[in-house]
Amino acid sequence: MKNFFLASRPKTLIVSIFPPLVCFFYATNRSSIIPIYLVICTILAAMLIQMATNFFNDLIDHQKGADKVRLGPQRVTSSGLVSEKTIKTWAYGSVLGALVLAIPLVYRGGPVIFILGLVSLYLSYGYTGGIVSLAYRGLGELFVFLFFGLFACLGSIYIYSLEITPHDFITATQFGLLSVTFICINNLRDRDLDKAIQKNTLATRMSPMLYRHLVSFTILFPYFLVALSAKSFAMTFLGLIIAIPFTRLIYVKNGSDLNVGLKMAAIHMILFSLLTILDIRNGYLF
Repeated sequence: MKNFFLASRPKTLIVSIFPPLVCFFYATNRSSIIPIYLVICTILAAMLIQMATNFFNDLIDHQKGADKVRLGPQRVTSSGLVSEKTIKTWAYGSVLGALVLAIPLVYRGGPVIFILGLVSLYLSYGYTGGIVSLAYRGLGELFVFLFFGLFACLGSIYIYSLEITPHDFITATQFGLLSVTFICINNLRDRDLDKAIQKNTLATRMSPMLYRHLVSFTILFPYFLVALSAKSFAMTFLGLIIAIPFTRLIYVKNGSDLNVGLKMAAIHMILFSLLTILDIRNGYLF
């Protein structure tokens, strides 16, 4: 159980929990009756897809030799804690669980949700494996933005309210960027190692300083979008208390010292989400 928990990378699971949760509160402004089982199924399905992605990533990076030297959290396959067969079972079990939970979501949302679900399930493997292998082509950030931003937010809001408005794209962009922060920190931390094994992440294709600018953009730009959507002063701006020192850390830390950035990214997303929910409930946004 300990190894399963370790391989699931619990700190990163935040990005699959809070976007659908925040979108639920947005949707309550449009529909007074949203079955709670839809919210639960949406969040759990997103979590399982992300867990499957993490399990496949752990396995495939090991097979490709990307984890011979490790600066980030321990990988269970490359360290010999579990066998390849075991982590494959966890990955496919997570995919199966997501499929089961998706049944009421597809029934509610129709073909659009069905297609988004299939794409998401395939990319849980295609992120590091198969002919796509997004992480090895410098497309990992794009995948995270699409899945945890556009897919998760727009898909959730559509399931809850059966409609999508232009403002929903602002929410999707905010949480897409906040989710990208996680992978950016990983890629910045592992930049030199990835370059040595020809894992062509976006961080290896850009200069370290330019990539740091990108990371700071993912942290700070969501607040610009808050300013665009706020009816009055929004409490979400209080998240800058974390965002500003977090951004500074990105410019002064290197290598394994950036692991603390993952913790700060998680705290930042939680705080941003909770403050956004308060602003929604008080009518300060949109």
